[in-house]
Amino acid sequence: MKLIIVDDEPKIRKGLFKLLEAQEGFQVTGVFEDVRTALKALYELEADVIITDIKMPEVSGLELIRQIRERNLNIRIIILSGYSNFSYAQKAIELGVTRYLLKPTDPRELLSVLRELEQELFPESHEKEEMQDSSAEGENEVGNLLVLKAIQYIAVHYGGRITLKDMAEELHLSPNYLCELFKRHTGKNLMEYVTEYRMQKAKSYLNHVEYKVADVAEMVGYKEAKYFSSAFKKEYGITPLEYRNRRQSHLI
Repeated sequence: MKLIIVDDEPKIRKGLFKLLEAQEGFQVTGVFEDVRTALKALYELEADVIITDIKMPEVSGLELIRQIRERNLNIRIIILSGYSNFSYAQKAIELGVTRYLLKPTDPRELLSVLRELEQELFPESHEKEEMQDSSAEGENEVGNLLVLKAIQYIAVHYGGRITLKDMAEELHLSPNYLCELFKRHTGKNLMEYVTEYRMQKAKSYLNHVEYKVADVAEMVGYKEAKYFSSAFKKEYGITPLEYRNRRQSHLI
């Protein structure tokens, strides 16, 4: 899968390039510090996915996406942004962005999103690799691969509705077998892991004071803020607001 990076911060460009080039099946075909240069290069370079910052000098990442869409280029776009602002996210969604991830970005989350896209874009290749892996590595390794897929599914879908039935169908397993497999390889209950993952993401979002608790609840898959607060308190012993206040007091 061919990737392009657009970010005005040298450290981030270098880090992303190093991370992505180390992944099997990924090729970074271009790295750019500004939108204009990236747009010119798109006439010559091949790309399946663009990873871009949203706020850059002179021309924003949103403008890059607008122009890509005007050209009807079938390129998937992932935004990495230090701006936890709903207006940016809303515009990005309107322009057909695949994911909007906040900086500092968890490399595992970015890679899970990219692997999901890879599976979507190149299903035949992916299935072939899986068959080869399965025959070569044996039952235990196949189990690990399926559990990894479940974890990747959670990382991609945690902000929406996750059900055991949907996850099992996605992995072509029965719900009972998926739960058993997950427990065997991780020592954790599958749906409890979903909650733990969401709570970890919630802690990260709560560090951004621009988000209301209700916003954070929605971002991690809870429709009702009250239910989210109850789940958060059950997990950590304090409410989301108390967590935020403690974090802020330590920062002052």
